[in-house]
Amino acid sequence: MTDYLPKVARVRAQINKLADDIRELSDGMPPKEEALAAVDAHIQREAEKVTIRPSAVTGGGGEFVSAYPESPHAYACKFFPDVIRNRLRTEVEAIYQGEVTITDDQKQERLEAQLLELERQEEAVIREAAADGKSIPRRSDANPVVLLD
Repeated sequence: MTDYLPKVARVRAQINKLADDIRELSDGMPPKEEALAAVDAHIQREAEKVTIRPSAVTGGGGEFVSAYPESPHAYACKFFPDVIRNRLRTEVEAIYQGEVTITDDQKQERLEAQLLELERQEEAVIREAAADGKSIPRRSDANPVVLLD
């Protein structure tokens, strides 16, 4: 007679570990190069919010520089982009000096495929136990796709 509980416990331990690894990857940060590129894109977006109207001094009237947006940061990005870029890049670089988890979509997909396979193994053991008259409760977070296989 097979003891199904240790089998299910082993598979569930692997499932929990893999699920934690997947969560850590999905909560990770983008590669540093992407983050640094995002700094440049941010400065560009903010600078575009500010309008310079040279016609204000050539007889067209009105404000020389737009009064909106009301964000001093947007004006700093417009008039001092290199200063802002250097400061923000320094801050981003400092974050990546520590221990960080970098998102990796391909690795996450592989881990998710492995997780699905482990969940199928778990369900197979549960069904085998049921066929032998043993009842093993399913996890509340079991993948419904596996239950429908």
